[in-house]
Amino acid sequence: MILVRYTFQAKWGKAGEIAEEFAKNAEMMSKIVGSKVRGRILTDLSGPFDTVVQELEVESLAEWEKLRATMFANQDYQEARAAFSESPFESGRAEFFTIESTF
Repeated sequence: MILVRYTFQAKWGKAGEIAEEFAKNAEMMSKIVGSKVRGRILTDLSGPFDTVVQELEVESLAEWEKLRATMFANQDYQEARAAFSESPFESGRAEFFTIESTF
């Protein structure tokens, strides 16, 4: 199992807006790819202000690449991404982890 973590630093006061949009996109993703992916949207309680994290659990890196290609090819997803006409992000990064154990 692979954990894909996207960490975004939002512009001041924009974290809630981003988290809400990510939640809508998560619903869309579930409809497009089915229940193959588990995910969560997180916002900061400590550390840098206005941090938003999106985590996805997928079977493999190959599955993540397939999921990403499917999402980016989908017209509804493209329109949802275009809705962010002015980027609410300051910066972001992606991290990939192998899930060794859960408890």
